[in-house]
Amino acid sequence: MRFAVQATEDVAKRVYDGTLAYNTIVDVPTGMEAVHIKGGTVCSVVREGSGKINLAQGLKGLAKCRELQQIYVVNRCKQFEVLWGTGGIPFMSKDGKKGVAGANGSYTFVVDNSSALLRKFGYEEVITATDVKIMLKPVVVSAVRQAVLSAIDGGYNIGARTDGIRGEIQEKLEKEFDGFGLFLDAVRIEEISDVFGGKDDEETA
Repeated sequence: MRFAVQATEDVAKRVYDGTLAYNTIVDVPTGMEAVHIKGGTVCSVVREGSGKINLAQGLKGLAKCRELQQIYVVNRCKQFEVLWGTGGIPFMSKDGKKGVAGANGSYTFVVDNSSALLRKFGYEEVITATDVKIMLKPVVVSAVRQAVLSAIDGGYNIGARTDGIRGEIQEKLEKEFDGFGLFLDAVRIEEISDVFGGKDDEETA
């Protein structure tokens, strides 16, 4: 059996779900990877080009494999962009005045480890940039809040500390993203503010 994988614009997509012949040859387009799942476990990864999956030798290879399996295509070449934002970060000045800070921006990522990606996100039919945003929202919000509060503690003109805040956020998030099989390419801050007497805003990261 030979199976030609079609490229996807999503992060990952299931392209086959069924009984798979032994020693199936998979053709993978440029910039993609094919991940072979069997029994809920990643068995093999085929990079662009051709590779053989569901391996079996001798007489077994001539029989039909009856176990259900899946093939996923993972986009390794596209840089995905996600918008983030959070408000309602409470702080108190050294003279006891209460304030609220907030920040928004974007981050870009690419897939670095296809196997880790699927294990973390589960074997859903498709994984989109929105799915990544939802899954990683708690860690992004936490990193932003910690970095903003750290900057405020050193003074209240946090707009002048944007570069330092951005760098701290990126450093905190790189390891988190790596655990999900993602490479965090860049974090950008579009706006950052601290207001005395402001009110809490809804998190949007």
